[in-house]
Amino acid sequence: MTHDISKLRSQILAVETQTRELLETFLAREPLLPGSLYTLRRRCGKPTCHCSDGELHASTVLSYRGQGRPRNITPPAESLAEVRQLTDAYRRFRRARTQLLRLQKQLLLLLDRVEAERVLEGERRFEKLRSPPSHTRSRR
Repeated sequence: MTHDISKLRSQILAVETQTRELLETFLAREPLLPGSLYTLRRRCGKPTCHCSDGELHASTVLSYRGQGRPRNITPPAESLAEVRQLTDAYRRFRRARTQLLRLQKQLLLLLDRVEAERVLEGERRFEKLRSPPSHTRSRR
């Protein structure tokens, strides 16, 4: 019984350590940009252009849901590295948030198990208190 609770306590401490490590991501000061950069390839439609032979025009586009609606924006080439940092930071934040939710669920399950073990232990102890061992009395 005590071994089970000790094992559960160790697991709870491990979850707490992982949660603390996630806080670094949440407390960072870097700005976040919810969106994704991807390469868009397309034909321009001019019959003499190289894209009509299969070599498509490529441009990097930011897929961004700004002001409530999805938008595709072509950032300037000189700012692509910074835009990528902003979108990567957003993805890291969202992954950490998902991980935190998973850890919180795991923690609640562990706490439920600890509670159940401790209740069983308490009920056993109460049974011992309720029915003390009978002593044989010596007759005089």
